[in-house]
Amino acid sequence: MRLFAALDIPAEEAEELHAWWETANVDFHPALWRDVPMRNWHLTLAFFGDVDGRDTDDLAEALADCASCYPPLQLAVQGFGAFPSLMRPRVLWVGVADGQASTTGSLMRLARCCRLAGRATVRKRSARDEPFRGHVTLARASQPALPIEAEVLQAMPEMPQLAWTAGTLRLIQSILRPEGAQYRILETFPLGE
Repeated sequence: MRLFAALDIPAEEAEELHAWWETANVDFHPALWRDVPMRNWHLTLAFFGDVDGRDTDDLAEALADCASCYPPLQLAVQGFGAFPSLMRPRVLWVGVADGQASTTGSLMRLARCCRLAGRATVRKRSARDEPFRGHVTLARASQPALPIEAEVLQAMPEMPQLAWTAGTLRLIQSILRPEGAQYRILETFPLGE
């Protein structure tokens, strides 16, 4: 099973972000970019890849331990960008970070805990050990895309000021289909319990 750990984006904030993206994506041609359906939006903390079924319980147990060590997180939308870069974009995203100065680093520490849970249980490195960057994927390139020009970024409407409390960590299965990924929640872990 292809698994990852993630936090949800609440429906109200997802709707507002979707409304912004509908006006902001006019320069990202649909022949070149596939929007990720709003129902698939989430904040990935750790990607585990293919996990043997017998390791799933151990992974879930380790993630439950991570969730219990962190109180609900105050999160906020922060910036727009592309992976791997604006010059070679393959993924368009909106950033997500700690929403209060008093909780700075909490999101990164929870992500690190989830990645370490994957190493300890399924012995896999997460996200090729790249530094964690909290984000929601908005669109993926359907073919090699051109660099994103500064004028395009400047013409985008102002991003809404969105903040929310994330109180649940989820273990999710990603099922790849020709029409796009389908997600199935396997386990849910309340934060701080």
